Amino acid sequence: GTGQSAVSTFTQSEPEKSTNIELGSKWELMDGKLLATGALFQVTKRDVMEANTGNNYALNGTLNTGAYKVQGIELGLAGNITSKLSAHAGLAIMESEVTKSVTPGNVGKEMANLPKKTASVLLSYKFTPKFTFGGTLTHQSSKFSGSPETVAGNFKVPAYSTLDLFASYKFNRQLTARVNVNNVFNKDYYLATYTSGKFTYMGDARNVRATLNYDF
Repeated sequence: GTGQSAVSTFTQSEPEKSTNIELGSKWELMDGKLLATGALFQVTKRDVMEANTGNNYALNGTLNTGAYKVQGIELGLAGNITSKLSAHAGLAIMESEVTKSVTPGNVGKEMANLPKKTASVLLSYKFTPKFTFGGTLTHQSSKFSGSPETVAGNFKVPAYSTLDLFASYKFNRQLTARVNVNNVFNKDYYLATYTSGKFTYMGDARNVRATLNYDF
């Protein structure tokens, strides 16, 4: 008799490719006490693997069919406002766009789970040489549902702002104690929502952490 063998054929994919372009500048303010930074950036990604159309949870998909870009501006400020008060602040404004897809209707749409604006401000006040306290205010604008590196879906993730506080005390050169209170107002907020809109990641509830450091 004759035997037959089955041969499996696999489609070979190319590596995904990305290009990052950034143009920035720095300025010293207040006689060098504050450093301001600014940058324009663009991130493009090509040959992206896309999920099965209509079912992002399927095991199969399409190879090297997608492309997208993210562009925007970043602003930063860091340094001492006074001899006791220091600040770190940052702002990013971004736009995203699908530039190529196996689904023609996706082209021109924004990316999933990518906020257009993020900002944070940290203030630290050295009340005494040993005692320092301060806080961080963080903001993120709204975004839309979807799996990673896919077009934005129809479910909106609300914008949110949170406040964290901290205090530290330096007993001596070796021993330091620190207390952090995160999400002071115990705000409910969401970090991401996936395709169906029913699966989400929630941010941390209010929590308190105490740390004791000893340097040998």
